[in-house]
Amino acid sequence: MSRTLRWYCAILCCGAVFGGAAPAQALSNEAFQALHTFSRVLHDIANYYVEPVDEERLVEGALQGMLEALDPHSAYLEPQVYKALRSETGGRFSGVGIEITLKQGWITVVSPIDGSPAARAGIKPGDRIVKINGKSTKQMNIGDAVKVMRGSQGSKVVLTVVRVGSRTPTDVALRRERIQVLSVRSEMLAPGYPYIRLTGFQEQTYEDLLAALREAAKPGPIRGLVLDLRNNPGGLLEQAVAVSDLFIRDGVILTTVSRGKEVDRREAHGSGTEPEYPIVILVNGGSASAAEIVAGALQDHNRALVIGSQTFGKGSVQTVIEMDDGSALKLTVARYYTPSKRSIQAFGIPPDVNVPEASPQAAAKAESGEEKTAPLTEASLPGHLKGRGAHHKTRGAQRVRLPEVQMKPGDIDYQRAVALALLENGTAARLTGRRGFHP
Repeated sequence: MSRTLRWYCAILCCGAVFGGAAPAQALSNEAFQALHTFSRVLHDIANYYVEPVDEERLVEGALQGMLEALDPHSAYLEPQVYKALRSETGGRFSGVGIEITLKQGWITVVSPIDGSPAARAGIKPGDRIVKINGKSTKQMNIGDAVKVMRGSQGSKVVLTVVRVGSRTPTDVALRRERIQVLSVRSEMLAPGYPYIRLTGFQEQTYEDLLAALREAAKPGPIRGLVLDLRNNPGGLLEQAVAVSDLFIRDGVILTTVSRGKEVDRREAHGSGTEPEYPIVILVNGGSASAAEIVAGALQDHNRALVIGSQTFGKGSVQTVIEMDDGSALKLTVARYYTPSKRSIQAFGIPPDVNVPEASPQAAAKAESGEEKTAPLTEASLPGHLKGRGAHHKTRGAQRVRLPEVQMKPGDIDYQRAVALALLENGTAARLTGRRGFHP
């Protein structure tokens, strides 16, 4: 793949997988002329280039370039890359556990996967990978980069990283592992207040989330839920719809629009809906695609209070069309819209309450001389698809005085602590119109 895949860049939300292409429209005269020119160029390269060339590789390069000319998420997937993509949606793959994209010609980290070698090594969102095993990644095709980074379990790969806030490259040696991505992680923050983190949307995400909620409710009714979608790069559309449906009793979850026409609409069903306990959703710049669908749907239905920072803004639909040789075409075919007709694409979901990553005390202690870097967003990707729709109708952040929180020993997650406090003091229930269980 040339630009973005869930396991390194994620931000991927595939609408469907088709075994064949849709009925073709007739090509224009200009297109036929361009094909003739392409055939002539290929012929001349094959016959006159200074050394023999691999014609198949030339055609693959042309296909990749053609898709890259569209937007950052359309791509030609070589057989090996497509095979890896299919294994990733099941939650198991080998590697170092980073989600990356291509920005300004460099491979850039969107997020390390929880518990992965990359996460343990301290690699952070926004870090730029400038070399892999000593080879520059400048203008490197992501599919080629993956081939270099992947290998046998237990072997090592050295990434040269320019960390956020620094201009000095640092070599990071990582040992490849067989990574099992658990898309649902949960714990109890306080009696009646579970914390559930969704790291992605895979084949079992809905079932695993449901099991986590049932387990959390065993000691007694859930009083409030902290649903963490930070650094969640997306995944399968059907799972995002199912997760949203779990908390919304009725109404639209999302609509899909292509070439100015609505082509799909997903609505909630009352059956199996969770009780009306208040919910706080955590988001940040690494929350993308399917994560934004869930956050936007629950926000528009006043079902959850969304806190944190602006999300990534990946609101486009990709369809995967399989080819006979095992390769595939990943093509952007539509844009997603929230229930209130807000376009996610290139804008994202704004939080109801802006909450900084660090507490005011921790922020004050941070080094004042640290270089600031612009956040990685969909809108910052070269050639990104423009958003269309009612961006001006987005909900602005509400002026809420952030509660003073007492951090538990060893707990450095300020945003999560604020989320719990907003549930316990009744603010989340009040702002979303939920009954809640607060005194």
